[in-house]
Amino acid sequence: MVIVWIGIAVGVLIVIALIMKLMRTPPHAAVTFEQRCKKCGSKTNGLKCPRCDKKPSFGV
Repeated sequence: MVIVWIGIAVGVLIVIALIMKLMRTPPHAAVTFEQRCKKCGSKTNGLKCPRCDKKPSFGV
């Protein structure tokens, strides 16, 4: 029974910490997603940049 009370207390503390973190975060900064490459600026849709990620081919 004591383990149940300890589990409930830990759960409540975690929920309080997450609510405080949510209150401190600006509304539009919670989820950011970069859709452009930082180096060349081409659209990547969140994937690796096909221009900047190319490896030089051997002998060409």
